[in-house]
Amino acid sequence: MTRLLRAAAALVPTFIFLWIGQMAPDLKQLAAAAFVITSSLLAIVFWRQRRQENSEAIKTSGNAVTKVLSGYIAGLILLLMIIITCTFFPVGGYLARPLVLEHSAENAEAIFVLASGATETGDPQLSGLQRINHGIKLLKENRAKHLYISTGFSPGNGNMEAPWVASYTQLIGLDPASFSILNSPEITTTATEAQYAHKKLAEKRINRILLVTSGAHIYRSKATFSKAGFEVLPAPAHNRDNIFYASENYLTSLHAAVHEWIGLVYYWLRDRI
Repeated sequence: MTRLLRAAAALVPTFIFLWIGQMAPDLKQLAAAAFVITSSLLAIVFWRQRRQENSEAIKTSGNAVTKVLSGYIAGLILLLMIIITCTFFPVGGYLARPLVLEHSAENAEAIFVLASGATETGDPQLSGLQRINHGIKLLKENRAKHLYISTGFSPGNGNMEAPWVASYTQLIGLDPASFSILNSPEITTTATEAQYAHKKLAEKRINRILLVTSGAHIYRSKATFSKAGFEVLPAPAHNRDNIFYASENYLTSLHAAVHEWIGLVYYWLRDRI
């Protein structure tokens, strides 16, 4: 039993690290600080107990706590190795590759882009710029008559996507008549985004869309928008070759890939796909 607890304790740091990566930006720093402080205190307790124990006491079964703590410390070392590996090698890209769909070669009634958030200062993220640029490219190739850019809403900081999207489209001189920016507090998740989009585009009798998002996100997005009633033509901004460069760094791409796999399971359980 002690061995099982020790093995479980060794996995805890990695699970916590991945879980923190899925949290809202305003909670990540607090959770990360709590994780570092708690792990440091546990390491100190383990070190002190080991110093106080003699060799005979270690052999007894009364030190199960020390053995579980040793498993946790081993887990911290494992997590450090994972972080170093994923910092320099595209592990997240390989996890994301199975989720990348082939880009449709067909035309649609509209191009629909999921804008992908903003930084705390309201600036665009790399994935957001990649998605917007890909949507504009499809528009200029006459793959559809109109481009819709969907901007999300966060209860913590409101709608920070819409301003940079509006500014960016003006900067590149995109014809205002050729695109529309969707902006609503109803858009908080991919599921609510699909529902809101269907409500708005149904008013214009638009059902067949080229859906633009990041490569790893396209699988869940296509399933979600199809569930909402759209005929979806996948138009990911990345393919299986350049998915490794979909995020600012390899560690961010790891969190993004894990987020999508967890999201798929969660959406399936909630009957959203």
